[in-house]
Amino acid sequence: MQVRALHAHRELTEARAIWDAVWPTVPGATEITGNLLRAMEHAGGYVGGAYAGGTMVGACLAFVGRARGEHGWHTHLHSHVAAALPGRADRGIGTALKLHQRAWALGQDIDRIVWTFDPLVRRNARLNLVKLGGVGVEYLVNFYGQMDDALNAGEESDRLLLRWDLASDRVVDALAGAAAPMSRDAWRALGATDRLLAGEDGPELVETSSPLVLVAVPDDIVDVRRFDLPLARAWRHQVRAALEPLVREGGRVVGLTTDGCYVVEVAS
Repeated sequence: MQVRALHAHRELTEARAIWDAVWPTVPGATEITGNLLRAMEHAGGYVGGAYAGGTMVGACLAFVGRARGEHGWHTHLHSHVAAALPGRADRGIGTALKLHQRAWALGQDIDRIVWTFDPLVRRNARLNLVKLGGVGVEYLVNFYGQMDDALNAGEESDRLLLRWDLASDRVVDALAGAAAPMSRDAWRALGATDRLLAGEDGPELVETSSPLVLVAVPDDIVDVRRFDLPLARAWRHQVRAALEPLVREGGRVVGLTTDGCYVVEVAS
């Protein structure tokens, strides 16, 4: 697989087609307009495409942003959208795009990339937290408002903001495969306690005062939404109730167990 930066109109059009295939919108609409994408690329934003056999199979868009931190303003790259063609997920395309994006950012003297993802989507959480070594630092309630694409239509758009410190030991170790994920029971043996469980009738909140907390997420929220919308909404509200206060008070989402629980380090 080859990943490269995109500049030509034809390449940008192919990237837009991938995003529209993943997030179909109402007829005549598009995920990102062509003129906006062209302007962002020309202004120094990142647009990357992944190719297999000469065909673009994934694309990613990011732009430079700034955020106030403990030591003043910090410049970062905000990765807005990344996707692989339908039917090609779980083939390493997302990882390849992120590694190329990381190299591009470091070449621009940018040492941090941030992006948001739906905390109910376990597959994305595993990539972001385990394979890449990112850390969840902010829980954003209904971040985009009600969305109109086919995957999210009518649902609240909660997102977890991920921080990827590109040269940190945590990230370097994760990319080298040095930090193997552990099961929920292994984390419990280290003192972690459950804040949200996957009960027989749906997610169940549990009171805990542990400095290390486990928050369950569903196996496949897309299937849950398809077959049991009330259960999907229960997962949204209960994961929000579990994670949002912890992160707002300074907690950090630092991992995902092999059996699908977020690992949260609670602020002391």
